[in-house]
Amino acid sequence: MSKKSSPRFTRGMLILPPFAKAFTLRGGDIEALLVRNGIPVGTLTDPAMLVDASACYSAIEDMADTLGDPYFGAKVAIETARKGTPAFRDSATHALNLGDFLSRLVVEVSKQVDNVRYSVSITPGIVNFDIHRTVKVTKPSKQLDAVGVALYVTLIKKGIGEAFDPKDILITVPTTQGLLPGFLPKQALVTSQIDGMRISFPPHWLWAPFSLDWDLVTTSRGEFTTDGASEATLSYLRGILRDNIAYQDLTLNDFASICRQHPRRIQRILWAQGTSYSQMKDDVRQSITKDLLSNTTLPITEITLQVGLSGPAALDRAFRRWTGMTPTQFRAESKPEQV
Repeated sequence: MSKKSSPRFTRGMLILPPFAKAFTLRGGDIEALLVRNGIPVGTLTDPAMLVDASACYSAIEDMADTLGDPYFGAKVAIETARKGTPAFRDSATHALNLGDFLSRLVVEVSKQVDNVRYSVSITPGIVNFDIHRTVKVTKPSKQLDAVGVALYVTLIKKGIGEAFDPKDILITVPTTQGLLPGFLPKQALVTSQIDGMRISFPPHWLWAPFSLDWDLVTTSRGEFTTDGASEATLSYLRGILRDNIAYQDLTLNDFASICRQHPRRIQRILWAQGTSYSQMKDDVRQSITKDLLSNTTLPITEITLQVGLSGPAALDRAFRRWTGMTPTQFRAESKPEQV
């Protein structure tokens, strides 16, 4: 009798938010899609929530099918790699070259998820960066495979700049159907029934200077007072959060990384001022939302993205909690009366 394999889990917040936002922006009902794939809606806002990795994979395939866009996953992956993601920030921040980035990435990913295994092997003639999926994909995986190729090739290309030569890279992946035409030369792509993906490139790339130059606001340690218990420090933290909140629904660890501080120190600073990170984030999100509703004509969907929420429904729930009104009602009441 065969032994049934245990489900593999991942943190939904590491995978789904950029896809959910893009799906919502194009008119998709993200809450219905998550329910359809057996994923709790809270996954998009709770960084600690673990979900079945295969359900995340199915959700991305479902998004592409619903929108009728065979390249949906690849497009989102490319944009995510260009803008940055908290999952890779720690690996990229301190990396001096590509080899440093990849080695840090292997360690970082292994600490956060168990649905993939990363490894790097080096020989005198070639480097293989392997991403092995521990989850058997039962449905077509063209979006999943396209996401992996588009994300990592874009990261490498952006990171090493002029050292990147598409003629020197070889990608082995189960299918290339979801990749944008012309993303890589045809000779750079090989299909094989492997559980994941392999990126092969010449060893000299490992020593190429690596910099992603993501557009994130960072701080210097000098902005913090000795005890961290001043109103100026709290105001400063609010400002940093305000500048970065649209980028992702940042966890405390993500935010502390941006501030170049330990998460516990951020907590102590906020506790000394009678607040918490979650409360500060909620306050900043409320302030930005009210300002955009009152002083701009941005669509509700766009405002949702700017405050780091998963979709209009999530904004509606939050706004009702803040004000007892819907965003549309608040905007209507904020308009000056016509004389």
